[in-house]
Amino acid sequence: MTYTPTPEQIKVINATDPVLVVLGGAGTGKTTTAAVAARKRIEDAESERLRVRRDALLSGKRAKQRPPARALFLSFSRTAVAQVIDRASSVIGPTLQRLDVATFDGFAWRVINDFGAHYGYPPPQSVVSAASAKVPGAPQGLTYQQLIPAARKLLALSNVGAHYDDRYCLVICDEFQDTNDLEWEFMQEIAPAAPRMLLGDANQCIYADMKRIDPEVRIADACALPGAQRVDLSAESHRDPSQVLPAAAAAALRRKFSHPYVATAASSGRLRVTRKRSPKGYAEIVDLTARARHEGRTVNIFTHTNNATADLSDALTDADVRHEQVGFGEAHGEALSAQLELLRYAWRQEAAPRRALAVYMTANYRGKTLPDLAQQVLDRTNPALERQIEDLANNLVTAGDLRDVEALAQHVREAYAHVGMERGQETWTQASAQFRSALNLLNVSTGSIAAVEAQLGQAHDDTLLNCHRQAARQVQVMNLHQTKGREADVTLLLLQEDEWHGREREPFPKGSRLLYVVMTRARQEAHIVCGTEVHALWRPLVEAVEKSQP
Repeated sequence: MTYTPTPEQIKVINATDPVLVVLGGAGTGKTTTAAVAARKRIEDAESERLRVRRDALLSGKRAKQRPPARALFLSFSRTAVAQVIDRASSVIGPTLQRLDVATFDGFAWRVINDFGAHYGYPPPQSVVSAASAKVPGAPQGLTYQQLIPAARKLLALSNVGAHYDDRYCLVICDEFQDTNDLEWEFMQEIAPAAPRMLLGDANQCIYADMKRIDPEVRIADACALPGAQRVDLSAESHRDPSQVLPAAAAAALRRKFSHPYVATAASSGRLRVTRKRSPKGYAEIVDLTARARHEGRTVNIFTHTNNATADLSDALTDADVRHEQVGFGEAHGEALSAQLELLRYAWRQEAAPRRALAVYMTANYRGKTLPDLAQQVLDRTNPALERQIEDLANNLVTAGDLRDVEALAQHVREAYAHVGMERGQETWTQASAQFRSALNLLNVSTGSIAAVEAQLGQAHDDTLLNCHRQAARQVQVMNLHQTKGREADVTLLLLQEDEWHGREREPFPKGSRLLYVVMTRARQEAHIVCGTEVHALWRPLVEAVEKSQP
């Protein structure tokens, strides 16, 4: 990519302040600029490290050798930030390898694994997902809520804290306005001697009610830190150089739907509305996705809830639309765990895969209690389901006895259909590909599956905490609250009649941020697919676009 920094961005890159608060709207280059600033900080720190080493050699004195400097980039979506940084790799250069990108939970998990063995967290440690905690017989481990408090205890130890002080010359926090009090305090306890660079935008705080946070208060907190300096980036979007969609999004944020910016976006075909004719709108989504892909454009599809996302993903799978289901890391991770249990059962008939399957089902449905199907698997109360499970068990044992790896992989891949699941097929499919790859580590001669267990166990934890990196697919589907940082050429928003957007009414001061975030994810075209009844949050925008679109 070509990166020509603006005067404000140059100020960020060259800043030496202990705290730099960088505020800017969607697409204004906050992440890329922070990555370039990290490159400069790393290069400066490396020059200083080499100078100290050289001076020590010339003087004949022994001096403590610091490790090569690194920078830490904390984010709520490791994958989204990593994609932006990867696109900027040409301007970051070789220092890209010294930029650690992690979620808050992911970094806490890293601290626990690196130092916990000596301070109350003996290996092997594992992450207990929310779904696993709901199913009786949960293994020992740390829940999501326990990760950051455990890491904070470790960071308070002098030798642990010193390790990260030596490691990081800069700590960057993306979307800092979304941090709750625990995350905010944790971020400041990591390498406290290192400068902070805090990236934010109050208009993109779409978790305010969910996390009980106030973005304006958090921004004020940041600016009140000792030595803090604030930089406001220019509003110009680098995502859409024409500024058509960003301008329309800014008008929608203010509920100015009659503004010429909205009319211009609609009349130029950049902002469009399609009224659905199929019951759920899936046919329209499939058709619009196919058209965009035929033109070589990437597509992001947004729905309102996780359940709607899972159902749409299944419809896309049925239509042979290759895609990535975003925001289902827990279901993906528990699919890996369930498939490992199926392997253990096939190999030595010692495992109890029923619980693992029930956990996976629970992760897919995300309810407060176990879904009926999961309870039936545990209680063995569904005769038809029991016959299916018995067939699966027999197939697994036969493949295991014969040490037939290909047959085993096929039976595990097809287990999704055998146990009556009707939601989340994409997560099972993604896990199946990793499972098949891990089977290459089987030691057929000795019968050992230890290497497979180790690889899939780590993949399970990494997936739960969004620690893994993978190339983004050309089509992604996600709920509205997963949209930040997920840009594409074309975005498709699927609205349903029964959506609930909280108790807000006009002018929707918090809800309108969703309009802004969704509209600014698109580089070229933002498309809304809806029925005749549209929630009041979106209705004025839909009607305004329909008046002006060709």
